[in-house]
Amino acid sequence: MIFKKSDIPGEDIKRFMGMPAERRKRIDETPADPIPETYAVNELAKTLHPGYIKAEVKKKTEVAPDRFTISFRSCSENGRFPFFRAGQYVTVSSNVGGSFATRPYSITSSPFEALGGLLEITVHKSGFFSDFLADSFKEGDIVFVGEPSGDFYHDDLRDRGHVLAIAGGTGVTPFISMMKAVREGSEDFRITVLYGVKFRKEMLFDPSVFESERIKIIPVLSDEYVEGYAHGFIGPDLIKPHVTEETNIFVCGPEALYEYASEALNELKIDSSRIRSEHNVCRDLPGEPVFYKLKVHMRDTVYDIDSRSTETLLVAMERAGIKAPSKCRSGICGFCHSRVISGEYLLAPDRTDSRRLADIKFEYIHPCCTFPLSDMEIDVPPLDLG
Repeated sequence: MIFKKSDIPGEDIKRFMGMPAERRKRIDETPADPIPETYAVNELAKTLHPGYIKAEVKKKTEVAPDRFTISFRSCSENGRFPFFRAGQYVTVSSNVGGSFATRPYSITSSPFEALGGLLEITVHKSGFFSDFLADSFKEGDIVFVGEPSGDFYHDDLRDRGHVLAIAGGTGVTPFISMMKAVREGSEDFRITVLYGVKFRKEMLFDPSVFESERIKIIPVLSDEYVEGYAHGFIGPDLIKPHVTEETNIFVCGPEALYEYASEALNELKIDSSRIRSEHNVCRDLPGEPVFYKLKVHMRDTVYDIDSRSTETLLVAMERAGIKAPSKCRSGICGFCHSRVISGEYLLAPDRTDSRRLADIKFEYIHPCCTFPLSDMEIDVPPLDLG
């Protein structure tokens, strides 16, 4: 009810005194239709941010030696995966023996395919969980897939109209999604991919499948000579011809590629604001481990487990079978944000501390990139798998 102040003395008091009767009248005139259980905006939010999705393994294909593309079918009510930006990643979670493990993988399918219920990742047998996916996964197996995450994608407001992708090995996976997105029309930019591997048999796809007016691929082999393929490493000579004022550079691959590409881009005097890099996960530290006790508070449950100085607190929790929150595993996203109650710790020495100043002040850490230096006690948020 809206009132406008009256110039007549006493009129406002009179109207105010009549409000209860007016309110009752409007209530009586209101239809007795039941309140909707949900609204369109809630359904949209649920579609875009469904939390963890149960997914079934649909197909597993070896696309190169020790490299497998795994297709998932959504088991959600609408049969879809959430729409994502080409270049983002998802987490895959599953029980492995006595452990509950989560790992991030770049999406290799396209955004439109996700709306059709298909999601693909490509894994390289090079670690505990990837080996499990490659060797033990079979059609019909169920996993939990997290929401698409990360900012390694082309954004019209931030990036220019041409992407030069510098990829090494399975670091090409986010660019496969980008090329598919450009081809299907869900993304609108030009992309040139400098794709480096040791041997042609290690390539995850045939370049001719994607070549078009808006997609160009330059395969680079370091340990093999093949006609029509560049040879050597991705350096200034290969990069320079594809860089214009309309170019942003995206880099993804092993640590050695980042170091080599960084030197090449510095030599070409390309401004850092035009360069985007995907973050690799935090690895174990070298050397002999020192063993410590770790007490984990997770809501009303307390776990007493072992930890090692050479492994992150997240790995210690996963190894003990605790369903711990995890996404990027590189200390960037903050999803595993936890509070230190007691103990000494070391942040991963190969990466920048990405915590907020308030987190540092009040002893919050990211377990995915934190190593114990003593017995520790931490408070960790529970993982809700739905």
